[in-house]
Amino acid sequence: MVTVKVLLVGYFKWVKKDICRASSTVTFIEDGKEKIIVDSGNACDAKKIIVALRKIKVRPEEITTVVNTHSHSDHVGSNFIFRNARFVDGEGMYKDDEFNLGDIDNFALTKNIKIIKTPGHTLHDCSVLVKTKEGIIAVVGDLFWEELVPPSLRFGEAKEKSSFITDKKLYKKSQEKVLKNARWIVPGHGNIFKA
Repeated sequence: MVTVKVLLVGYFKWVKKDICRASSTVTFIEDGKEKIIVDSGNACDAKKIIVALRKIKVRPEEITTVVNTHSHSDHVGSNFIFRNARFVDGEGMYKDDEFNLGDIDNFALTKNIKIIKTPGHTLHDCSVLVKTKEGIIAVVGDLFWEELVPPSLRFGEAKEKSSFITDKKLYKKSQEKVLKNARWIVPGHGNIFKA
């Protein structure tokens, strides 16, 4: 049986012009022997992640894979607590000092979990699709920031509208790809919602 659990709900808020506070949603997925973290928040989230894992009786050293949807610091900051894990992102797979830079698009972590490329926010974004009894759950990083509201629609100023999207066409295409396949979405800075 596949388990998907949001450990920490991410957030994003403007403090003042050009200054924000942000941390990503941190998601735990288990399928057989695979114990996966998708995005690890900021470095200051490490203790909160350890406590959340303890509540589900999992230790950081038991995590087999960490998937980073992209490499922004609010999504990779607590990677250091997962010492035994391999790391996967939109550019490849890494374990210790070995780097496999092969294509990860449609890469199967298990028979129920695959990674797909979903560029747009950055050119190297990826998402995790998880087949569950309730339908496919997509863990998407900043492809969706919170419930079906991309950053381009959340912020009022023209500069802000485009500053979080590297390629608007790719971003929209990736969103459509996920919405076509997923029943549930875990966004980059909010809680799970129905697609």
